[in-house]
Amino acid sequence: MNDKCPICLDVFKNPYSIGCSHLFCKKCIDKWLDENYNCPVCREKFVGSFSIPMELITSKYKTRKITEYWRGFKVYVKIHKMMNVYYGEIHGLDNKCSYMNKIFKYIYDNRWIFRSNGNAYQLLGADKFKSVLKDRLIEFSKYSHYKEAKIWKYKFRDILK
Repeated sequence: MNDKCPICLDVFKNPYSIGCSHLFCKKCIDKWLDENYNCPVCREKFVGSFSIPMELITSKYKTRKITEYWRGFKVYVKIHKMMNVYYGEIHGLDNKCSYMNKIFKYIYDNRWIFRSNGNAYQLLGADKFKSVLKDRLIEFSKYSHYKEAKIWKYKFRDILK
């Protein structure tokens, strides 16, 4: 892994990602995002600003903690991308319910990131994510024709405690 920001070409200061695999100094990427809405390296669309712990960048060895964090990070970013599609491109209640089923399935398939003892859980701030997931389940439970909400509530019962 590179330990230098591709914008300022200096050692990372407060490293961040914007949803792709590239890392930047927080100040550098914020300045870039003032005028652009994509990655300056690969041009992938901006998903969100994600703080990356410096210890993951400076580590000499690929430990289980680091591998778990990066796997969790990829899952977390994909969920953000799916939610951006949900809020921006999906119209109509039936379509939203159908797409939300895909999101819930993806989250459920990757529920390992919610383990309270997992490193990815702590570093990615999964507690905040749990509350968003709980809110979405409550929101979709209100729709009488969305029968799957009860199934998802049951499946996520242990995760959302």
